[in-house]
Amino acid sequence: MLKFAIEFNYSLPTSKTLVVGTLGPAGTSSEEALEYVVEQLQLEGLSITTKLFDNFSQLKEALVSEDVNLALVPHAYHNINDFYMEPSFELSFIFIYPTPSYGLAKKPINQFDINNCTILTHPAPLPLLSYLLPDYEQQKSIKVKLVDSTSVAAKEVSEGLAELAITNEKAAEKYGLEFIKTYGKIKMSWSIFQKI
Repeated sequence: MLKFAIEFNYSLPTSKTLVVGTLGPAGTSSEEALEYVVEQLQLEGLSITTKLFDNFSQLKEALVSEDVNLALVPHAYHNINDFYMEPSFELSFIFIYPTPSYGLAKKPINQFDINNCTILTHPAPLPLLSYLLPDYEQQKSIKVKLVDSTSVAAKEVSEGLAELAITNEKAAEKYGLEFIKTYGKIKMSWSIFQKI
């Protein structure tokens, strides 16, 4: 069986506090993975501050400008090459950490026509829609709108801006939504980058 190990290498700032960033707002799968990373780093006696960003482009700019020391990015992010191909970045670590369970969520009190609704999703879990709603492609009145995170999708459904969201259970709970169909956890791989 193929096995390999990679040591987590990072530069400790002069302030002795590592600032680690990822995609927000609160409730994203990225935030959950970030909490895991923070727990592991704190076991090493490090002081950690976290920052959540509206999108990964803002996270990249924060790493370029050194507003964060480390950037946590899931491999499902469709433009992860922006981090890998940035000459001033270096890969510090890769690991696997599962996401919270994903599903199709709605407001508990809402009644809606499944054949005439709007579904919000981040681009990464969009392929789950064919599992969560198998015949959606035949429904001409279903609109799919892309947003910056699964947490934003849940928040906007809670505000009545759409009927359904592909989101994770953490965000669904935070914004008072219920799943009408679940997919489950996703075994996700993650990269942590630092500036050289």
